[in-house]
Amino acid sequence: MSENKALVAICSGHAQADKVIAELHQVGFDMKHVSVLGKAYVSDEEIIGCYVADGRLMVLGGSAAFWERLWSLLGEAGLFVVPGIGPVVIAGSLVDALATTVKDAVIIGGLTALGAASYSIGIPKEGALKYEREIRANKCIVIAVGTPEEQAEAKAAVETAQAAESVMIHG
Repeated sequence: MSENKALVAICSGHAQADKVIAELHQVGFDMKHVSVLGKAYVSDEEIIGCYVADGRLMVLGGSAAFWERLWSLLGEAGLFVVPGIGPVVIAGSLVDALATTVKDAVIIGGLTALGAASYSIGIPKEGALKYEREIRANKCIVIAVGTPEEQAEAKAAVETAQAAESVMIHG
């Protein structure tokens, strides 16, 4: 997996992240290698939470439909409270990377566990710090890990569709 690269799209919100996911899906990107991260919006007027009903993970809050759709598409789900950032919702393979990082107490200087998990999949420390700042600013991050050829096609599709504020490839 060392030849794989991580495409990272910074999205202004859920609508833009949805558009990026749709573009990646359209070009045939393997959705098992895609993750979406975003801050769980918290207000004094709304309850947020996750629960299991009928064997499905459900979410409460204004972004419930967005996250439930992603969780069913990307297979993995999590809600983590990250010190310095707050509640973060994750869909996709980065859930396991974050859980492993926390369990193994792998912390990289200056990064939260979220940044350390990003670092563990090939995102450089400076990039992980930038993406932590973007999440603090209520942006959504889409990460897709694949071969250089897959990344080039996916990046071109996302950029052509203007589906993200910015798209970078690391690795």
